[in-house]
Amino acid sequence: MGQPFALREAGRLLPEIALLVVAALSLFTHIFFRKSGRRRAGYVTLVGLSAAIGILLASHPGTSEIVYGSLIVDPLAVFFKLSFLVAGILTIVLAFRFFDIEKSEPGEIYALLPLSMIGMMAAVSSVDLITTYVAFELFAIPSYILAGIFKKDRRSAEAGIKYFFLGTLSSALTLLGMALVFGLAGETNYAAIAKSLAGTSSPAALTGMILFFAGLFFKAALVPFHMWAPDVYEGAPTPLVIFLSTAPKAAVFAMLARLVVGPFEALAIPWSVIFQVVAVVTMFWGNIAALLQKNVKRMMAYSSIAQAGYIMIGLAAWGEAGRWAVSFYVLIYVLMNAAAFGMILLIRKGNGFGESVDDFRGLAGKSPAAAAAILVLLLSLTGIPPTAGFMGKYFLFAAAIGKNMIVLAALGALNSVISLFYYFRVGRAVFLEEDRDGALEDSAANPRIVLAALAISLLVLGIFPSLVAGLAGAPSLGK
Repeated sequence: MGQPFALREAGRLLPEIALLVVAALSLFTHIFFRKSGRRRAGYVTLVGLSAAIGILLASHPGTSEIVYGSLIVDPLAVFFKLSFLVAGILTIVLAFRFFDIEKSEPGEIYALLPLSMIGMMAAVSSVDLITTYVAFELFAIPSYILAGIFKKDRRSAEAGIKYFFLGTLSSALTLLGMALVFGLAGETNYAAIAKSLAGTSSPAALTGMILFFAGLFFKAALVPFHMWAPDVYEGAPTPLVIFLSTAPKAAVFAMLARLVVGPFEALAIPWSVIFQVVAVVTMFWGNIAALLQKNVKRMMAYSSIAQAGYIMIGLAAWGEAGRWAVSFYVLIYVLMNAAAFGMILLIRKGNGFGESVDDFRGLAGKSPAAAAAILVLLLSLTGIPPTAGFMGKYFLFAAAIGKNMIVLAALGALNSVISLFYYFRVGRAVFLEEDRDGALEDSAANPRIVLAALAISLLVLGIFPSLVAGLAGAPSLGK
């Protein structure tokens, strides 16, 4: 006799259940251990996220529908869920050192991170409009709190308020688009909507799709919905920026992948054109704006906008090659962004960390190993072999060429050349200039170990991209 229905459902939701338990344990630890509860809560969450990776990899063979077909667990969902967990672990490891220096550690973040990830996991598995919107809000609301977690710090408070109000607008756009799609199809399930809208290209369907996409584009910081990202990334605590700049974007790209093969499959030409235009504008805006920045956090914020534009190339050229390119680049994007913002924690300046390009002057003489890791990072961000960034862009551009989008691929390559100029400014400060401002290389092990591990990972995946080949399958819609 088979397992009862409820037990089968729970078994397929084990990673999400594990994260809910982790969030509860972290919150109780923070509350009941007065003196050391905050750091202990961090350790609880770190161990819990690590365990969740094992549970995720062990509990989801093949493809299965759950919660009456509103969620689906397939290789694509598992791959993106793994990306969220990796981003969360990197965030917490680097947060320990950051809060030690800041002399303030809001223990709530260790519960908010897994709660936000539960929403993201539901979002990448969702094949129903209702569950998609609920999941969307579930990962968005904790993100607003995380951005403004330092209430007494003006930059952090401003970041949280700006993120909240603009995020609310994006949610409204998404909901309006969903309402139009539901009104046309009379269904909420993706597969049913796809059948209902098959062969249609009505203005109402196109409008619903555009509004739906607009809300998602906001969360991915795609132009013209990017205006919040530089201020939020600059104002939020640096380790939390690692999470905010990677995990929500990864969730959005997975959601877009399901939408283009599901409800909006009949509108393939319009969404492909939209994605191409958004990719080009986002790449150019992010890279050109980054050229003008002296603050490293703000520079990397614009760089992350440009990186999202590169991923849009793969979505515009969606197919077998595009799917693989997007999945691979999302994974290395998480690693590169973690390293990009993590390297800021290498430099101590006063009671905080150096965020100016000039603060990195002479780092090669103080810490050759850290400088070497930064070099690998900069090469990967630019897209120079033998790094994973090069292979990621190669896969994206090859997918575009395979769909006869040669101009799009060429513009992507041109943007890689543009990005070289502002990444070189950081490299020049590290290797070719002397420290004159008194900034010191931090002696703590956490940032250096994490940066070294990320640099090695970028090299290994650049040389052996097949290590993650096939992990992310095609998105499924269920029955």
